[in-house]
Amino acid sequence: MSLALAVTTASCHLRNLRTRLPFRYGAVTLTQFPLLHLAVDVEAADGRRAGGFAADNLPPKWFDKDPARSFRDNVEDLLTSIRSAQAAYLDAGRSPRPVFEVWHDAYAQCARRGRASGLNALTAAFGSSLFERALADAAGRLSGLDVLGMLRADILGVRPEAVHPGLGREHLLAWASRPAPDSVAVRHTVGLLDPIVAGDVPADGWLRDGLPQTLEECVQRHELDHFKLKVGGRVDADIDRLTRIAATLDRLVPGPYAVTLDGNEQYKAMADFAALVEAIRATPALARLWRSIAFIEQPLDRAIALEPAATEGLAALGRQVPIIIDESDGDLDAFPRAVALGYRGVSTKNCKGIVKSFLNRSLVERLNAERSEPARLFMSAEDLTNVPVVALQQDLATVRALGIGHVERNGHHYVRGLAHCSAAERAAALRHHGDLYTGDASEAWLRIDGGRLRVGSLATPGYGVAFEPDLDSMIPLEGWSFDSLGAGETR
Repeated sequence: MSLALAVTTASCHLRNLRTRLPFRYGAVTLTQFPLLHLAVDVEAADGRRAGGFAADNLPPKWFDKDPARSFRDNVEDLLTSIRSAQAAYLDAGRSPRPVFEVWHDAYAQCARRGRASGLNALTAAFGSSLFERALADAAGRLSGLDVLGMLRADILGVRPEAVHPGLGREHLLAWASRPAPDSVAVRHTVGLLDPIVAGDVPADGWLRDGLPQTLEECVQRHELDHFKLKVGGRVDADIDRLTRIAATLDRLVPGPYAVTLDGNEQYKAMADFAALVEAIRATPALARLWRSIAFIEQPLDRAIALEPAATEGLAALGRQVPIIIDESDGDLDAFPRAVALGYRGVSTKNCKGIVKSFLNRSLVERLNAERSEPARLFMSAEDLTNVPVVALQQDLATVRALGIGHVERNGHHYVRGLAHCSAAERAAALRHHGDLYTGDASEAWLRIDGGRLRVGSLATPGYGVAFEPDLDSMIPLEGWSFDSLGAGETR
């Protein structure tokens, strides 16, 4: 039975983080960023009260890759989205209603207000995504159930048919009723600037902080066998880098490995992207890597990625290797449109909205009933530099609920573990989620054993986090400024 909630208050709190390594993705190199936490208070129809939490980074050049927009502009746009969502959710949740009903009305308000503010679809939905997670967290804390428990018991009141005619609760239960995995494989991201072997690091460039720095060290330390490789849009340079990566993986990974390629919207035409795929196939040194490619993610610019004329030939290429959308997943109808063009899947990212992920996973279930291998659809799990604790654990809770076997992880590599958290948060993370972290209250890290993360402790009442974040150690949004980040005006 659905749990009816009213949204009474909401507040935002930030921390400024600096990376231990620069992370190059697409057209930007990330060296510092704000981490925002949302806290909401709710009241159930029976008078019970609870808090709920969510968190995410505010990064440059992912939600909006317009070169005319600076890092400052991107952050301000995301904060505009959050403020808009706060008004929408307080309005939609002014009296107790199921979380899905609150979301249904507030999401539409966010989309309208976003368009009026000049925000693209991904940016406009970001604020909503935080409130979705925070309300689900509060509902779980009140009901004593984790994500899957809430979906199975209909606590959130999700009605797929209200968004996609032909979908029903039976399609949601088809996947939500399956046993959740106790662990997921880490698909380690290799950014465009990441050193591959020790020779790539200049003598004065070693961090010597006790953590792996090169791809070679990461494979050896964590026994990795899943990888996400960024490509930059220039075939010769991409082939050269992929060849160097492949040589390292062929040398260090004795058994099978899996790789995915992330196009990061770097290609403006299908012909250019097809040239990269053909070059990979034709390079003998990449033979094992080619056989190991699980899928290719978002090669085309979102401006053309869902246009029939621009994607001519995609379906044929997709029969060689599956191609999925990521940044093009800007609205609730994006995935069905992508499937019609020949894409085989869509990513889940909490920053795009958990309700959308639940709906897309249900679409996969229904559409696959009409398909057979090798044309079956799937969802992948990607990561926007998520860092502990709330953002990382809620992302993993979604991945666990959706039953996805491997997840892109890179935040733990580019920041120093839980160093940005308070001592109280580190101690609580180790106490409640000892399967996921290692260390002590002074210093802790993500625990990766045999290339995998154990996620059983995420089955806790709420949305993946068994304790409350230390909001008192953060800066209230009202007292935070972009200048405090020290990031300049990088475009």
